[in-house]
This record gives sequence, structure tokens and C-alpha cells, in this order.
Amino acid sequence: MKKSIPLVFLLVAVVNAGGLKLNKMWETDPVMITAESVNYDARRNVLYVSCINGTPTAKNGNGFIARIKPGGKLLDEKWVTGLNAPKGAAIVGNFLFVTDIDHLVKIDILKGKIVGRFPAPGAQFLNDAAADKAGNVYISDSSSVSAIYKFDGKKVFVWLTDKRIQHPNGLLRRGDTLLVGNGGNGKIFTVSFKDKTIKKYTDSKYGVDGLKRAPGGNFIVSDWAGHIGQIAKDGSYHLLLDTSGEKINAADLEVIIDWKMLFIPTFFHNTVACYMIQKLRD
Repeated sequence: MKKSIPLVFLLVAVVNAGGLKLNKMWETDPVMITAESVNYDARRNVLYVSCINGTPTAKNGNGFIARIKPGGKLLDEKWVTGLNAPKGAAIVGNFLFVTDIDHLVKIDILKGKIVGRFPAPGAQFLNDAAADKAGNVYISDSSSVSAIYKFDGKKVFVWLTDKRIQHPNGLLRRGDTLLVGNGGNGKIFTVSFKDKTIKKYTDSKYGVDGLKRAPGGNFIVSDWAGHIGQIAKDGSYHLLLDTSGEKINAADLEVIIDWKMLFIPTFFHNTVACYMIQKLRD
């Protein structure tokens, strides 16, 4: 990690748009090899970082999960190892569920070890994950399969396919619905957990990788190329940050709403970058 410096000297305005702006606070050293997703555990005040440590489809056992504090302190560079290409994750109680190409991996958070691997029949590229109130886990397959899988505590199975859901990636629970962001065309849909009714929500300007709630009733979305955008309350898209010209990716991000903090895994840049989310004006 980089040396600690008072945050007042670290806050650098990046891009202002759509009522929000991002100020960079810190960035890890490049030890988060192929960092794909960040997930916040509020109970333990810890961030879990899924690190592919290779190519996104390689079954090589090189993948790992790192742990860092929201302030940037590295706790464990390789907290859990032996994964193939870990990507999105969801926390249910004391367990972290991580997607791993064609399996869902269950990690006991208290023990820091893998306690289950559940195959997803027919899956080719499992990507993001989100849990409902009952603890079921929903998983996107961003390949040509274009399916949403579900884990009911015992097995993983195809839960939804629909011609409108194309290469789904970012998932987010929103009340009794699942927000689904398409990785290719950037369309975002709501899907009812109860009856699978699909409704168009809005469009992102770019393909959706990360999809998270943000302060003020907004959403923040990322695309892998390096664009971070705000989905405002009226559904409009506003670009907040663009690192695509620097070839710095922006994968499956995380937001701590109460602290107004955004965490971006930079994939091939091998870091996690933290930004403060601020309003342009009150």
C-alpha cells in the first residue's frame, strides 16, 4: 500500500457531471492482480476483492480473494486462494458467494476457507452475483448463454432467459426486483423475483459491468473499458469518470452509501481505486 497521507491532500476533483462529482482519495499498490470486483461487508467493515490473477476464462486455480479496509489498509493480499477466475460476489450471512466461470463458490467468512463449490449446468462465463432477502443468490452469465442463474441453497439452475436479456452482467437487488444490466447494449431491466416480469428501466450509455446504488437515489454504473456513470433519478445517464484513454479498466465496483465512497477494481491495472462521491451543489 502507498504511504498514508492526510486525506485533505488526497482529494483531487476528477470529473463533474449530472449533479455528482468524484474526488480520488487513494489507490492500492498493484497487488490486486486482475481485480474484477469489490464487495463491502458492513458487518465486518471489510472489502473483499476478487482477483482473477490471469485470464477471465482460465481454470488454473490461480484466482484469489483479497481483503482491504475501506480506508485503504491491506489486511490479506491472498485471504482465500485456489479459485479459477473469481468475479462477482454476494454476501449472505457469514458466507461469501463468488462466481467462478461455471461454478458458484461458497466461502465461510469466519474461517476464511472454501466450503462449497456448486456447478452451474451449461454456464460459460458466470459474472456478477446478487442476493435476495431470503438469501437466494442470482448470477449472470455474460456469454452467449445470456442467462440468469439462481442458487437456492442447494443447487444452481437457470432461472431466467429472455431475448431482452443479452449478455447480462451487473446485478443489483432493488426491493422485490432484480436490476439486470446488459453488458453489450447497456440496457437495464427490472425483473420481479415473484413472477419474473421484465420491465425496461433505463439505458446506460455504455455496457453495464458494475451496478450499485449511490447517494441521493442515484445509481452508479461502470463499463469494463473505463467509464463510470451516474444514472440519475429520472433515468438519465451522466458520465462521471473516463479512464479508457489511459487504458485503465473499471470493472464491478462497490459503493458505501453512508460514507459516500466508491471503490473501483481496475482489472488489468491491478489496483482498487477509491473515490469520494460528492454533490455539485446542495
